[in-house]
Amino acid sequence: MQVFFLLNNMEPATDLSPGHFWMITANSTAAFVMAYLIVFYISFFTNIFTCGMFGFDISFDYNQIVYHIEPYQWTHDSVKLIYSAGPLLVFFTGLISLIGFFGLTEEQSRLKILFVWITLLAFNQTFGNLMIGNLFKQGVGHVFNWMYFTDTQKMIVALVGFFGLLTTAFIMASPVAVSANSYFNKLGERNFPFFISSQIILPFIFGYLLIVGYFSQRMLFQEKFSWISLIVLIVIIFINLNNADTKYFDEDDRKPGYSKFLIIGAIIMFVGLRIILSRSYTINW
Repeated sequence: MQVFFLLNNMEPATDLSPGHFWMITANSTAAFVMAYLIVFYISFFTNIFTCGMFGFDISFDYNQIVYHIEPYQWTHDSVKLIYSAGPLLVFFTGLISLIGFFGLTEEQSRLKILFVWITLLAFNQTFGNLMIGNLFKQGVGHVFNWMYFTDTQKMIVALVGFFGLLTTAFIMASPVAVSANSYFNKLGERNFPFFISSQIILPFIFGYLLIVGYFSQRMLFQEKFSWISLIVLIVIIFINLNNADTKYFDEDDRKPGYSKFLIIGAIIMFVGLRIILSRSYTINW
């Protein structure tokens, strides 16, 4: 790959040095882990709190909710609200995160990549659930099953999810490119392979492996299949940026470094949440 050619042949003093490459990778991987857990638990705890609206007693741990109710207690309204409130709130979280990113567009802050990952993962969960969850009758797919959608209607919903993912990929191409200004004065043919590998591709791989480790004792639907639609997003973003013109930023000097906030925050969330939620909690609404 071209990126490894660059890593082996660039002088240590350049901004394409191996040290700089792994520093960007570490920052972005930490941001991916934080973003994934934020998006997951926003949906997770929204599900828990909406159960209270119907007086459903529940137990939960780090990734599973057990409903202490009889099957006949489920109603159309409860299914629609409980299984759709989380994805809707996650979608709005993605929008807020995108607004937060544009507020930092001109800054060199490493926080931009956290907003990028939150937006990507939030939209991926929303539209990916419409597409994959609908087909497998998981997550928000329960809602359509209870609404007795025909196969044609379910296919239309799946297509909405698919085109939502495509739209997300085209919208997020620019923010991904702009996030390069945390480390570079411009993004062009020379440093694009280096940047996309260290900022997006490897953090996705390493970050997802960490998430799989986090949920390894009980892999649920989201963790098993969400990577499929996320890869589609990343591939489309890569193609868009690979064919784009050179993007110029300001001429200020960049100071490469590890983001303590992202790395320490990711460690605290990853370890802390897993320990705190390792036991089962019961809520009697």
